[in-house]
Amino acid sequence: MDIVLRRRAVLTGLRPFLDDEELLSAVSLWERGYAHQPSFALSGFISRCCFRAELKAQRGQMLRAVVSAMELPEAQLLPDPGSLGGDTISLGAQAAATKPDEQTRMFALLLAAMLANLDARTEGTIRGRLLTHLKADEGQGLRDWLAGHGTELSQSYSLALLRDLINQAYVAMCEALGPVKADQVLAQAIRQADAQGARLGFRVHDLL
Repeated sequence: MDIVLRRRAVLTGLRPFLDDEELLSAVSLWERGYAHQPSFALSGFISRCCFRAELKAQRGQMLRAVVSAMELPEAQLLPDPGSLGGDTISLGAQAAATKPDEQTRMFALLLAAMLANLDARTEGTIRGRLLTHLKADEGQGLRDWLAGHGTELSQSYSLALLRDLINQAYVAMCEALGPVKADQVLAQAIRQADAQGARLGFRVHDLL
């Protein structure tokens, strides 16, 4: 993988964890000290990217995300930010371009609310079902997020796919909890997502 693709992989892997300013610093740091280092040096790089105390607990996830991004097809990588060795550029426009659309953001709110109302075992069962249900070409970013390796989704997905995943999660809840309890969990999650996503121009019920 050439340096441009590796730079895009670093950007893609770290995007869910870092804000724009931190991401700029991380890519610049990688270029200065790690672009020509062997892959095992990524561990040290990730440690230096923990700009906030809470990121230290996510070092393993961050490293796995970058390593996984290095193996992604070029089409699934974020656009190249360009070399940061000279003039510093802003990722604001790029971040806006790759920010998930409102239906994807509402999906994330709803599914997160559903999982938050479950015990760890049932949550794991549902995550596993959704990961198994995904097709190979439906995005590593979504796969990582469903596995709990990312804090947010970084791109948009089709409404058909999002509805299908919510339906699969509901079916899995019915199997694990029974339909009455599953309906209660779903209703509570809908209320939570509706409140949290009140400013979005997308109705949570359109995912159902």
